[in-house]
Amino acid sequence: MRRHIGGVLLLVVLAGCAGLPMDPGTGTASQPVNVTVTEVVDGDTIDVRFADGRTDRVRLLGVDTPEVHVENDPAEFEGVPDTAAGERCLRAAGENATTFVESRVADSTVRLEFDPLSDRRGGYDRLLAYVYQNETNLNYQLVETGHARVYDSEFTMRGEFYAAEQDAQAATRGVWNCTTHAAS
Repeated sequence: MRRHIGGVLLLVVLAGCAGLPMDPGTGTASQPVNVTVTEVVDGDTIDVRFADGRTDRVRLLGVDTPEVHVENDPAEFEGVPDTAAGERCLRAAGENATTFVESRVADSTVRLEFDPLSDRRGGYDRLLAYVYQNETNLNYQLVETGHARVYDSEFTMRGEFYAAEQDAQAATRGVWNCTTHAAS
């Protein structure tokens, strides 16, 4: 019994260090949590503050918007030509995605939800989460409006995201406009 309590206590302490609420019964960080957005870094990354004052960086799960701080690789966006025009178009699309996210969540309270199929942190030690503004899934909305492509990884809503991406591609919305306008 003492060993079990010690293990649960260790998990709770580790969760606290990671900025996640922990369920002491299961030792998992799966409960949604409300946070305040302190900065929109770009179209798929935000900085947040938890109720206790801790801060963290969140990567929106399942999506990838064109870069605004480093060069883009047109090959990551199916059909966008690998040309100077394609790169310019992607840069503009990345700026549009950032503006889109800023207009929805900057300086507001959002809900982070974690996916049971996904890791809690990505390659750059960012939290991986769905971001909800009221009941709207911002991650999905980015794909649906063409501001993002689906990031090929394991997550529960993958099928819905790919269907929304196909619709955005067919309508040449957002970044997918680069497939036709950057070709000339």
